[in-house]
Amino acid sequence: MDEHTKKAWKYCYWLTEAHLEQLKERMQAQGIEMARAKQNPCEILRAEIGYAEPATWSVICKFDAAPWYGASKHAGKHLVVTSQALEEPFNQFLETTIETVAFDPPYLPSPEEQKALAANPDYQTRQPKDWGAFPQEMGEAIVKGLGKVFEAQINTFEDLLCTWTAVHANFVCPAYRSGEAFGDVPYSISDSVHMSTCCAEMFNLIDTQEKALLVRPCIGSVIVKAFEKDQYYLVKSMKK
Repeated sequence: MDEHTKKAWKYCYWLTEAHLEQLKERMQAQGIEMARAKQNPCEILRAEIGYAEPATWSVICKFDAAPWYGASKHAGKHLVVTSQALEEPFNQFLETTIETVAFDPPYLPSPEEQKALAANPDYQTRQPKDWGAFPQEMGEAIVKGLGKVFEAQINTFEDLLCTWTAVHANFVCPAYRSGEAFGDVPYSISDSVHMSTCCAEMFNLIDTQEKALLVRPCIGSVIVKAFEKDQYYLVKSMKK
């Protein structure tokens, strides 16, 4: 195990059902019960070790996270997140590691620049078909709720969705990078309140070719207390 792996806060794996059952048996033999996500896959980050089944993505994340999961190479697999690296044979399925970092974004794009990011044709070919297809009343409720709880100034759900999309676009087709001090990697270009589905980057649903990403948590993951609001996390790709 290299030095960077030792420092990781969380280790994220994608397992088939057969491998998950094998892992459960091994953990049970050690007297360890794995936490099971019930409504949101990010719940398992609160545990020492846990898993999210495929169906979990559509419970409360049906219109945002589920499309990314369904369109990814991990569709049908089980997400496992641990606080300690797993040994063989599971180490081969390690997808990302997550650790906190003290990063300040050098620039956050304006609304017009966000629109340009979201409209990038190269990004649009990678965006899942049903991404952001919220019923109108649900979108309006999200905007109202964010305004009430977090005092967020959002005009319409369309504006919010544009920011959500721009955040993903900067990871898929990077326009804004961290600079050499952090490896010149893409970063989240908004704050947590205006973000959705950080899982797409945390667990590599976007199939990034970058060596690492600097990711802020989305507001949903903050609400379930999986991550700290507005904190940047260094997400390292472990696939060679």
